[in-house]
Amino acid sequence: MEGKEITVANVRPVLFGNRENDLSFVTDAIFYVMTENQATVCPNVPYRLLEYITSGLRSTVDSEKLLYSKKRVCFPIPKLYMLQTGLESTAEKLPEKVQYDIRLSDSYMTVEEQYKSALTEPDLEAVVHVYDFRMTLKEMLDYIESGIQPERFASYQGDMLDYALTANGITYIQRAAKKEKQSPYVMPANVSSVADYLGLLIKRDIFVDLLTDKEVCDMTMAQFSRDDILLYQGREEGREEGREEGREEGREEGREEGKKIGVIHTYQKLGIPYETARQYIMEEFGTNAEEAEKLLRTYWKV
Repeated sequence: MEGKEITVANVRPVLFGNRENDLSFVTDAIFYVMTENQATVCPNVPYRLLEYITSGLRSTVDSEKLLYSKKRVCFPIPKLYMLQTGLESTAEKLPEKVQYDIRLSDSYMTVEEQYKSALTEPDLEAVVHVYDFRMTLKEMLDYIESGIQPERFASYQGDMLDYALTANGITYIQRAAKKEKQSPYVMPANVSSVADYLGLLIKRDIFVDLLTDKEVCDMTMAQFSRDDILLYQGREEGREEGREEGREEGREEGREEGKKIGVIHTYQKLGIPYETARQYIMEEFGTNAEEAEKLLRTYWKV
């Protein structure tokens, strides 16, 4: 879609108080409302988005008096979309198609037989266009380990699919890392943390600009476990400082040194004890006690 003019139009509906919807904007007289639904499929989305769009359309009216005047008030055309992500244990829980519509009328109460002829069509309808990129656990594991996507995704490409692969993968890794007994989540052979998975996505040319931007990555930290935060922030700082070290001592050696420095800075920022940082560096990087102590004395800011 290429619009001549795009205006962001976030809506704060009654349902969620001051919480904004995921994304809405107006372009070429069309009002797009786009939201994401994770994991559990919610049949009440048409009503929720009806409230979003009603509030959004009302915000386009300059004065309430106009609504009671003789002059027609013109509104942008509403279009409602939802991106469904999440993981399911079996394929039976997935829809046959990625794209389908759900309607407000699906939730209307049934009427007695004698009234049906007079009430064949409801006077109020809301249609939500759903893009359902849920995956089974096996499909997610296959994608992480081998890069194989489900066949039903074959005709889709771009940011929406990439986002679903990112969100689904993060959820999978987080649950696999818990190592709960009888858990159906198996840790992939090629990654062991969310940070590893984000690195894998970069290699697969997914959200490269975003996932290599420190500010953007910091915004996603709320979804990560504490260990993932340490690993990811440490690697990001490590990459930066490793480049500086690499100019003088060799690129590979500099990157390794920079990762250690990044971990030290991250641990200190989070208030983690000095001894814990030293132990982590020794275990994670195979550094002996003397070298670890030297690094800490140099880069641990007193």
